[in-house]
Amino acid sequence: MPKSGVKQLRKEQVISATRKCIVEKGVLHFSMKDVAAEAGVSTGVIYHYFNNKQDLMLQVLKETFSRSNDRVAESVVPLDSAREKMFKHIENISIVPMDNPDFFPLLINYLAQAQNNPEVSAILKKFFGNLREFISEYLEQGVKDKEINSELTEHLPVMILAMGLGMGVMWNVDPDSFDIMDVEAAWEELLKNTF
Repeated sequence: MPKSGVKQLRKEQVISATRKCIVEKGVLHFSMKDVAAEAGVSTGVIYHYFNNKQDLMLQVLKETFSRSNDRVAESVVPLDSAREKMFKHIENISIVPMDNPDFFPLLINYLAQAQNNPEVSAILKKFFGNLREFISEYLEQGVKDKEINSELTEHLPVMILAMGLGMGVMWNVDPDSFDIMDVEAAWEELLKNTF
């Protein structure tokens, strides 16, 4: 394997191990030794690819959001209708806790850091901003195509994002309290009756 391929493989291995350590121990309680043991590498290997624990944590956060964005882009972007895009996006939001079970535990850990860590805060702001912009774009297209009433779309990107994130966080903390797929169906029905 070429040297660059080994480098990428090692980085992915360390990021995956870090993700697991954060989920199991929390962002404040994992160590580089924990990551090294989980990845089956020395701490020296970790420091070869990442400057410090903060750098590694930021890379895990970026990679986690990238995976989520890729899934949405693959399934939502190809659709033609704004309504189809909105409902597919909502479907994706409710599938995240089951399809990518580490997403919300990681997000919860990083949200706790955002207030005191400007770099984490900046990544979270960018992630939320990109999602709002993505939703706004397909809703604006829906207004142009006369599929969606323009009076209803101003705050809808924030509402969709807040509903999805809130639902995911609550389900992650207490999955027995509600059926996430039933809530998704009720949410879609509400939006269908609104538009």
